[in-house]
Amino acid sequence: MLASPYSGDHLAQAIVGDYFGQLPGELIDRATARRVPEVRRALGAHQSLITQLRFEKYVVGSPALRAEIQPFWVSSSAYTGMSRWLAMKQLVEELFFEGFAVLGCWLDTEGLVYDWITIPRSMWSVDTESQSIVIDEKIPAQWRMRAVVVPLGNAGVMTDGIDSIRQARKIELARQSRLDAPPAATELHVTDQAYDSMTRDEQLELIENYKAGRNKTSVSVTPSYIEVKERGTSGQLDLFETAKNSVRIDLAMHTGVPLHFVGASKEGGTGGDVQYQNANGETSELWTFGSSEYAYAIAAALSADAVVGEGAEVRADASAFAIPAPLAIDAEAGDAPGNGGPQT
Repeated sequence: MLASPYSGDHLAQAIVGDYFGQLPGELIDRATARRVPEVRRALGAHQSLITQLRFEKYVVGSPALRAEIQPFWVSSSAYTGMSRWLAMKQLVEELFFEGFAVLGCWLDTEGLVYDWITIPRSMWSVDTESQSIVIDEKIPAQWRMRAVVVPLGNAGVMTDGIDSIRQARKIELARQSRLDAPPAATELHVTDQAYDSMTRDEQLELIENYKAGRNKTSVSVTPSYIEVKERGTSGQLDLFETAKNSVRIDLAMHTGVPLHFVGASKEGGTGGDVQYQNANGETSELWTFGSSEYAYAIAAALSADAVVGEGAEVRADASAFAIPAPLAIDAEAGDAPGNGGPQT
């Protein structure tokens, strides 16, 4: 199945993609994906960093200057129960899961964006004829005046990382099943046929006598026809941890966070082999290899002429994340990493 931002919720893709072959153990949607701790932690990390940024309007020039009058949406939201922090947090979530987001915009008298909110994926669709975004009428009319598309540049975790999410859920379900019905740590193997003729009560008495001897003296005496086999469970538990670590590595790659951030270690390594001089070092790595992608995508979309007008762009001061200069995105000017723009 070809995945695109216009093909609907990725839940259908997750199901149909595996229909011919191996059926999934459970349907994977966002609610289920959030139950995977590594996914929830990665999403929260990106949201935490991006919501700290203040996206502001700048007038293009040499050098670019911060606009004296900032748009209303920079720091406020007129939508009931909404704040700029919450709208930005919801925007990161849409990008994280779907790789694509839609902003519902309220326009001012000049036709520029006065306020915007993040439209949930279930509240917008695509007109088949015009291929334009149609926002559900349940959204107030003010925020349906213009739809602004925010592409991340990939298909999102619900497509790219769906296999790893499903594996994480299968491991968790298997572990829960094992905890509910643990294997016997000790097996009493009776070689005499007399055991077959015993009643259920006699069999239980035999087991209880063995347990009582072990509990009192840690030594048990058994008849010659009983072989004691100690199975143990440590090896099986290690197998779960090995499988879980392997999936954590994949999830870290898909979600754009360092391995240690989700409790993973390199294959053959240990969990605590990454150290930082301070918290800024850890935050800088998370920003450089993950969260900055969201900031670039948001700044690029908000820099559109339909949002802030011609001769203007949107920047976010990311200096707190060890970035040498404010983040500026202008796709036409090539202000991106590797093109003479700010380096991450």
